[in-house]
Amino acid sequence: MTQKRVVTIANHVGSVGGTETAQLAILRGLSECGWAVHLLYVSQGNLLEEWSAFASTTQIRASIPSRSSPAASSIGVVGGAVAGVRSAPSIVYVHNAGDIPIGLAIGVAARAKVAAHLHLPPPYRQPSWLNALMRRVSAVILPSLDTAQRWTAAAGLDPSVISVIPTGVDTDRFVPLGIEERRAAKAGIGIGAVELMILFVGRLTREKGAHFLIDSVRRLSVPTHLVLCGTPESAEYLAELRGLAEGLRVTFLGHRTDIPALMAGADLLVVPSNCFETQGLVISEAMACETPVVASDIGGLAASLRGFPEHLVTPADPVALGIAIQRCVNWRRDEPELGPLSRAWTIEHMSLSRTIETVDHALTAAQRNP
Repeated sequence: MTQKRVVTIANHVGSVGGTETAQLAILRGLSECGWAVHLLYVSQGNLLEEWSAFASTTQIRASIPSRSSPAASSIGVVGGAVAGVRSAPSIVYVHNAGDIPIGLAIGVAARAKVAAHLHLPPPYRQPSWLNALMRRVSAVILPSLDTAQRWTAAAGLDPSVISVIPTGVDTDRFVPLGIEERRAAKAGIGIGAVELMILFVGRLTREKGAHFLIDSVRRLSVPTHLVLCGTPESAEYLAELRGLAEGLRVTFLGHRTDIPALMAGADLLVVPSNCFETQGLVISEAMACETPVVASDIGGLAASLRGFPEHLVTPADPVALGIAIQRCVNWRRDEPELGPLSRAWTIEHMSLSRTIETVDHALTAAQRNP
């Protein structure tokens, strides 16, 4: 019987973004499929308790050398690699391109294959030495065909080692709410029961396009309440957004942990990105809550909305975005089947169980490859 012992690496064990939560969910699922999971992590965060429930964990000093303390961090990386080798993995499974060097070091010493699951698009400039190391891994998992094509071009990857596996969502956690529960979710953030709620979930950075969304909401003829949920990249950008929002019903929530309830309480989720998103996990999360989505047609977002192509709009175009929002935001009155259809499509195509099953197969196949 093939051994199923996996070591994975995380710089911070906390809910910083989609990569951290996706890594946790996938490895938890793999443990339920019989994998023994060992986590190497650098700094503690709010997800460590969840990791410890199914994985053995070891804190290391560093997973990649830093410019600020090259000697100390390099020693820390060596120590981390030794800890990884001691766990006797049958495969090393990294979720960040920067962790490929330590992953390969563990793999060589432990005679284990290395798989990289990349949740982000390639940077504009990546060192040629890192590209060369990426070409030495046995398997690369990417969440969309668009992202796979970009990584293949950027790093010269062999297409035969690439698997396109969308990151699924937990459809038992992201669920629709009844009328009274939706009203309570809205009331909890100061929104009236009959107000139409438009939701943005993500980092408030310029490339995520919150300023385009505010501009589009100003153009609507139907009254709405816009809710921006996420941490701003800077005080200057937040001030710019607040200035654009003057005279509108806009609520800035900052970081939240009750995302499923907010999504289920909203009438529409909007993803106005102007960057090459790998997938846009919030799309599937919202649709699992029976909340339709309007998004920019860029990067991997189209794949997440391929069941609803009419909900895609040209990036950085607040006029087109406003038209799409106007058409969809009152769906409960105009097209009541849209919510249930969104959840049904997500369950069929973007469930977490489907992701875990295909990742399990990909890692098992990588182990067996010569």
